[in-house]
Amino acid sequence: MSSADVADEFSEVRGIPRQWIVIGGRILLGLALLAAWEWGSRSFGPLFFAPPLATAQRIVEMAASGKLLTDVIATLRVSALGFVIGCACGIGLPFLLRRSERLTQAIEPFILASMGIPKYALTPWLILWFGIGDRPKVIVVTLFVFYIVFITVFAGMRSVDPRLISMARVVGASERAIARKVIWVSLLPFFFTGLKVALPRAVSAAIVGEFLVATEGIGFSIERARQLSDTTGVFAGIVIAVALVLLINGIVNVLERRALKWRPTDRDMQI
Repeated sequence: MSSADVADEFSEVRGIPRQWIVIGGRILLGLALLAAWEWGSRSFGPLFFAPPLATAQRIVEMAASGKLLTDVIATLRVSALGFVIGCACGIGLPFLLRRSERLTQAIEPFILASMGIPKYALTPWLILWFGIGDRPKVIVVTLFVFYIVFITVFAGMRSVDPRLISMARVVGASERAIARKVIWVSLLPFFFTGLKVALPRAVSAAIVGEFLVATEGIGFSIERARQLSDTTGVFAGIVIAVALVLLINGIVNVLERRALKWRPTDRDMQI
């Protein structure tokens, strides 16, 4: 039995809306994490574990000085550019490969093998080629996003019912219409699954890239705080990164619900 089923049964017995139960559970989990964080700071000391209150105060100071906005924009700029390029390639390549099974069999092993390349290890080499700037970080983000989106879209494309494609051809649909109205719609759930994985990885890849080469950004602030043994600054950067990922994930969830509103939910299937 899933947690959603448990929440549904509890809400039916208690007469409490399921959404309230979910929100209440999240609040309790958040409070438990804060309590564990506070316990860790008191047990190990602020040098190793920054207190939650001190971390919050540091974030407020960063926001007041404008540094928070500057760092977030810098990280989002690299993340967004790398994500768009990686996503476009990760979606476009499967649509090209579907036209030829032989081409797919020839290229797919090389793509899968190249996934084993340590992406972060490429950063020093990319710096030699492109210098100190956004390009090395964008390329690393692009590589992370490309493989995630490619694998999920490619898997979704292979799961499309061939009968739907045959029926579309019978009624005279063009290949472009089939790709847009049959294949793309069918693989949307796979795409959003990949999106939920790729977006946090894009942000984390940009932040790690900023450890090595940057003059601004969340990763730069974390690395600078580490060099100064500023544990509070490190924790502040981590909290900002987590909050940014949660915000992005929330936006993706809204887009997913709107794009897939035609799909029946588990509760609808049970009815």
